[in-house]
This record gives sequence, structure tokens and C-alpha cells, in this order.
Amino acid sequence: MNNIDDKLIIAKIMDKIKICKIRNKIMNTEFLTVYHREIIQKELNKMKFKNYMFFGGYEEAEGQILIIYPEKFANEIIENNLRHIIKAVKIELPKELEGKYNHRDYLGIVMQAGLKRDRIGDIIVYKDKAYIFVLKENAEYIEETLKQFSRFNKANIEIINYEEVEIKEPEFEEIRITVSSYRLDNIVSEVSRISRSKADELLKNEKVFLNSKLEVRATISVKENDTLAIRGFGKFIVCELLGSNKKGKNVIIIKKYK
Repeated sequence: MNNIDDKLIIAKIMDKIKICKIRNKIMNTEFLTVYHREIIQKELNKMKFKNYMFFGGYEEAEGQILIIYPEKFANEIIENNLRHIIKAVKIELPKELEGKYNHRDYLGIVMQAGLKRDRIGDIIVYKDKAYIFVLKENAEYIEETLKQFSRFNKANIEIINYEEVEIKEPEFEEIRITVSSYRLDNIVSEVSRISRSKADELLKNEKVFLNSKLEVRATISVKENDTLAIRGFGKFIVCELLGSNKKGKNVIIIKKYK
């Protein structure tokens, strides 16, 4: 770990572990990026520390917090306490607003409230409603702030338990790409629609995750069913490697998360 920010995050985790042990109390972080979760995971594995879990409100959540708990706590105690850590703000839209807001719109509205991104987890958007996973300590503030927006004066906004959220099945856009090889930099370049040099920059700047792991090696080969997340460009699944076409290029079917 050479990054000052990474070292600071690990130092904060160590403090939380210390408090957990001294006070016999469950501790948690803010919502973490995949990158920071990987750094924390490696450090905890190195320490052989086992009393922790990552959780974001549902099994496949992208935004997750780290929960550290005392060694003697039973699973039932930990699960019950999750309800006191993560909540969700539900926004039910009136008919005239259905279909007018996407993920970016909701995120932008919440960010206008002055909260940092790490106070907000996943946002699940439907045509007629949305769910925003938040830390319980921020739930009331976000609820009241949303109610003050004129666009939501006819919306029904309430705080609910995370178990009440209707989890949405992922939606995909299927795309076909052709590459000279299955190297990661080639794939990143094609799915992001940027040059190879720009793709290399993304890799070097630690913005690419292969199967939820940070990956900086441009030459590593991508396989079927691999997942690829690129900061600023989205998340993808490598569905099929169809072999080479008449021009000798490799054809790949990719699914992009909408």
C-alpha cells in the first residue's frame, strides 16, 4: 500500500477493531468501493481477523459497508443489528413523474443534500419508484431533504427496512465487439470505446476490476463469464467468445449492465 488514502482507510479500520474489542460493540464503516473492500479484505486476511462481514442491504449490492463484531456474538445478534445500521429510503412517484428519473438523477438529487458519496449505497430504480440504501444515521435527513424538493411534493417518501426493498433483476444491453486478442486492455478499450492508450491509463490508475478484483495487468486474458467493472464506464459480463472472423479478429458477445 503506497497510497496515503489507502493507509488512512486501514488505520481507521484498525481503530474500529480496537473499539469493538474494548467496548464489546458492533462497529461499521461508511459504504466502500470495490477497490477499498479489496484492500481491507487483504489486510484482514493478513491479520487472520475473522469477525467481520461486508453488507450492502442485499446479496449482490455493489455498495457495501464493513461490519466488525465481537467474537462471542451469535449470528442472530449480528443480523438483528444490521437493521439498526442500514435503512432504505423509498420514493413512490405520482403518475405524471413515472419514468422521468434514472439512477444518475436520484444520485444527483441526494448529493445536493451535501452528503458524501460514501454515505449512500446502491440505488434501485423502477419506473414508478426508487429505493436508496443509506446508513441509518443519515436516513431521516435524506428523507426530509427529498421532501423539500418541489419535484417530489406529490411523491410518497418514507424510510423502510432494507428487507422491504424490491430487488430488481439486472437489465442488460448486449453488444458485440471484435478484438485482436483477449488481452484485458483490448477488451477495456472496445467496451469503453476509447483508445488502447486510454485503456492502459485506466488500468494504471486502478480503475478496472476483473471479477471484483482490482486488475492493473494489461496482458491478462479475459475468459467467458468474467465480470468487468470500469469506473466511469459501467459494468460488463463476458458472455461468449465466438472465435475469429474472416479478418482474423476475435468476436466476443458482451452484456453491459444498464
